[in-house]
Amino acid sequence: MSDTPAPSEADQESRIDDLAAARREIPRPLAGSGGLISSINVSHPGGVPKRPIDRTVITTRGLVGDGQRTKEPIHGGPEKAVCLFGVEQIARVNADGHHLYPGAIGENLTVSGLDLGGLRAGDRLQIGTPEGGPIIQLSEPAAPCKNIAGSFEDWRIARVSHKVRPEDSRWYARVLREGPVVTGDRIELLGAADTIGQ
Repeated sequence: MSDTPAPSEADQESRIDDLAAARREIPRPLAGSGGLISSINVSHPGGVPKRPIDRTVITTRGLVGDGQRTKEPIHGGPEKAVCLFGVEQIARVNADGHHLYPGAIGENLTVSGLDLGGLRAGDRLQIGTPEGGPIIQLSEPAAPCKNIAGSFEDWRIARVSHKVRPEDSRWYARVLREGPVVTGDRIELLGAADTIGQ
């Protein structure tokens, strides 16, 4: 965590320009590409960091046992029911001197092996078994807020802004099918032709 006071607005804008210059293109994964749920993170009644748990249920309103201090439309609700971030993204951000770990900046699901930096809004992800596992759909990138600033050197939260470094932003998702999730479950990118069984 940084003990440095928050920088001025002009300093922030200068740093944002520097960050944007370092953007990396992440290849788009193919349908069927997958990874694992490395960590399931919740916080009740809300706030960061979110702490790891072994299992829960994903519902259209979010993860059972999780809460948000700042309510809809900022956090939570059907379009922001689940927040995702990746181990690969954490590694890239920490390589710039920051201090992230699973749940540190409020994601519910920390994913490994499927680089979320190559995904886009509308992509659907199957978690766990095809028969009964949850299916989520990416709705929008999660904008960084001041509540996560303590995990960044010099409060540089723009490092995970979709506008500045889209490859390393968190994602919000809506839930198309509810179901259980367990740490270690597979997460897979569905193709356009894949149907969702009920």
